[in-house]
Amino acid sequence: MSRGSMLDRTQLGKRIKEARLRTGMSQQQLADVVGVSDKTISAYEVGRVDPPLESLEKLSNATLHPIAYFIGDVQSNIEAKLDRIARELSDIRQALQDQPREEKVKPLVEAQVQPLTSAQPATQPSTSVSTPDLP
Repeated sequence: MSRGSMLDRTQLGKRIKEARLRTGMSQQQLADVVGVSDKTISAYEVGRVDPPLESLEKLSNATLHPIAYFIGDVQSNIEAKLDRIARELSDIRQALQDQPREEKVKPLVEAQVQPLTSAQPATQPSTSVSTPDLP
């Protein structure tokens, strides 16, 4: 076995364990659903054994995680999205640093002033005093 496949098996095992823990299942409970022993689930989780496709499908259904989650496709997709978001935030940060200070503050001030000016003025209490009719 090559070192690369051992790392893949270890990663697969970690994901199986994470998925099991997220669903709140014990190894025995997951084993019952998948149709294997708890020792087999343990072997999957520590990377000693790769689950066959049929077991992987059952693991997927039992833990409500797509098969792609276990084999790594989802993780690489998430990492790509996070990288894109980080680049966009960096671009926004740079754009804000390039703006003169007044341009940065003006929208903040306008946002604070607008609610004050759009509020309805309070009605003044009446100053007239009514007197009862005297006979």
